[in-house]
Amino acid sequence: MLAIILPAICFAQPEVCKVSYTGKQPTIKDFARAYCSQFDQGSFERQALAAFSKGTYQARVMGGCDCCVVDSKNGYVRFTALKYGTDGTINQETLEMCYWNCDNKNEKLVAVNNIDSSMGFYESILYFYRYNVKTKKMKLIEAPFDREPNAIDLVDQDKADKATIDLVLNSINEDANKFQPSFSLPREGKDIIYRMADPTAIPEALQREGKLVWNGNGFSPED
Repeated sequence: MLAIILPAICFAQPEVCKVSYTGKQPTIKDFARAYCSQFDQGSFERQALAAFSKGTYQARVMGGCDCCVVDSKNGYVRFTALKYGTDGTINQETLEMCYWNCDNKNEKLVAVNNIDSSMGFYESILYFYRYNVKTKKMKLIEAPFDREPNAIDLVDQDKADKATIDLVLNSINEDANKFQPSFSLPREGKDIIYRMADPTAIPEALQREGKLVWNGNGFSPED
């Protein structure tokens, strides 16, 4: 089952990933390898996997740079690459992953976040896997949120006028995607931050940043 998905159309994800590692416990690179290796050669995930194997770097390419962060100490990886459209546009795609140690000691929660800017805003597709230390497998799960964040959560309703609130609440289909949450996984700390996918969709002064607070097994929205 899938977790938070933005937009509604998504690509099939591996339901189970076997994690191989050396040492006492897996690292974020082991989780990334278990996930990314499930995809076909030539896929963005395989491109990210090759980048993670090199470690942290920044490479100049036409129109900008490709960037990779591998932070094993904090359990975080991120790969961002430029994408060139047939119409001459240059966009970005990012794959980031991190994990949390669950309170029950027998599980870890692994998050995979894909962010694409090709639609003119930051569409975020967020998946979660629960890793069992005994079976050494990651299994795809529903988002472990007490409540899933909505577009209206990103509107400062104390400041926003009725027209802005109605615009966000009543937008449908593709028009609604730019108001949806775009997630950022934590490199430091344990909480997930989310912002409006299109930072210009409504005036910046009327927007608010949201936070999903880690509770030892999943996440609770910050009041």
